[in-house]
Amino acid sequence: MIAWWEARTRREQALLAVMAATLSAFLLWFGVHRPVAQAREAAAQRYERALRAQGEVEAAAARIRQLQKGGASSARRAPAAEAVNASAAATGLTLSRVSPDPGGGVQVAVGGVSPAQLFPWLASLQQDYGVTARHLTVVKDDQGGLAMDATFADEGR
Repeated sequence: MIAWWEARTRREQALLAVMAATLSAFLLWFGVHRPVAQAREAAAQRYERALRAQGEVEAAAARIRQLQKGGASSARRAPAAEAVNASAAATGLTLSRVSPDPGGGVQVAVGGVSPAQLFPWLASLQQDYGVTARHLTVVKDDQGGLAMDATFADEGR
């Protein structure tokens, strides 16, 4: 290799040296620097996505804790029967049957109710009063309304 190099003229040696330096710079730039820079950028993007996801999870966890605290404290405010009657009156529902349940709680029947009225009422019972359905049957009647038969109890029971 040394004999080959010495057989070249000074001009050829200079051109070959410049070519080797240029090729080395090219390989360093595109073979090392660019991949490392792209990997760093991808890692930064993944980190930002992870931070956003963490914020969303923390917000959801805080909301769950708030709902758990709200449900537990409001469940102590009124027994299931009182909560069902109060929320039905506030919603404008007419309960066709309300009777105590032997296992604790209250049995309720409602007929001819629209879905837009029934399901928000059920959600508000749980969220606002801490009352959940142990048994729930909802059937569509001939006129397109819903008939419901349910047994409600406080969440803690």
